[in-house]
Amino acid sequence: MSTYNAVTDYLENIIQNNHITLIHVSGSSTDPDVVNAKKKVIIINRHYQTHFSYHFRLAHEIAHLLSETTHTYNFSQLSKATSEKQANLTGIKLLSDCYFSEHQSHIMRWERRFQFIETFGLGQLTHLVEHVLTPI
Repeated sequence: MSTYNAVTDYLENIIQNNHITLIHVSGSSTDPDVVNAKKKVIIINRHYQTHFSYHFRLAHEIAHLLSETTHTYNFSQLSKATSEKQANLTGIKLLSDCYFSEHQSHIMRWERRFQFIETFGLGQLTHLVEHVLTPI
């Protein structure tokens, strides 16, 4: 199974297990993804132009819902707001849990961090990826 399919299945499983509704829309290239925590709905805009991968965008929005807040959020990974930083960290953690084998050591994960960053378009969040993957 390809990495793309494995990550898609992993995230869809989280969505299903947490009774989240995922909706895909075809908005303009500037319309960000949105999550409504109160209704447990994620709306992903297929045409949103960003360097972040689809999987990271989805993991980021899932992270908002797993935090159990009641706000509506627009996709904004570069925001300095605490809720956005936490969603970034949790989203990165979700992806790393799937991407790296549970048998890989923290050192091996650290050594493959740039491949992980490239796979999910996380160049602008390298500092957060390194925070999550720093060997203990």
